[in-house]
Amino acid sequence: MKTMKNVLRTVLCLTILTSTISCSNDDDGTTPAIQKSFTTNADTDFFINSDGTVNLTVSGAFQDTSSSNVTSRGFVYGTSSNTEVSDTNTVGASGPQDSVTGNILNLSSGETYYIRGYFEMSDGSYFYGNEIQASTDVDASSTRSIVLGMEPNPFFVSTTELTPQVNVTEVTKESPTEIGFEYSLNDDLSDSTTVMVSGITGNITLSSYQEVISGLTSSTTYYIRSYVKYADGTSTDGGASIVAHTTN
Repeated sequence: MKTMKNVLRTVLCLTILTSTISCSNDDDGTTPAIQKSFTTNADTDFFINSDGTVNLTVSGAFQDTSSSNVTSRGFVYGTSSNTEVSDTNTVGASGPQDSVTGNILNLSSGETYYIRGYFEMSDGSYFYGNEIQASTDVDASSTRSIVLGMEPNPFFVSTTELTPQVNVTEVTKESPTEIGFEYSLNDDLSDSTTVMVSGITGNITLSSYQEVISGLTSSTTYYIRSYVKYADGTSTDGGASIVAHTTN
């Protein structure tokens, strides 16, 4: 009888132990940790607009194991630390989760901006990632560039007028404030005259520009190339991209 009691006691202990282990495993499997992170990279890129404002490009990566509860992702920015989301201080985060980017446009120059990634949750709350600082006190005089290519044929030609065309195919770091044409009777562009393209508002973009040059002499060949001017007064011409147009 004593042996039978010992056996029953052993079976009961094993049953309790097995049940405890099983419950522990069930708990681990049904309550996974919800992980969220949004890392904003410290390095940013900039572009100076023709009106002096600055665009910043930010990048980062995020992780979210509860994406069904996230309604939007982006970057929030402001001139004070720990800026929170409002109606006018966010940009969307686009791209794959390991390499998202956002473009913050038309920021005041000479400022320090605080930027961090965020998730907006379905309940109206927000999750914020790490914060970085980015300055708009920037100078592109040594890094800016532009590529100008003259069209071989004028848009319009008459006995006293020519309308040359230029294609802008690359603008880096800063937009010029002015674009136009330089023309001369000499193929080395000595003793030249300039005419500015009129009616431009905003940045010089990847586009085609043209302008009428008037007061010319009939049946005469003119040598023409394009130029741009930046806010600091520096000018850049189209280099070897020179065309020869002859009036009627």
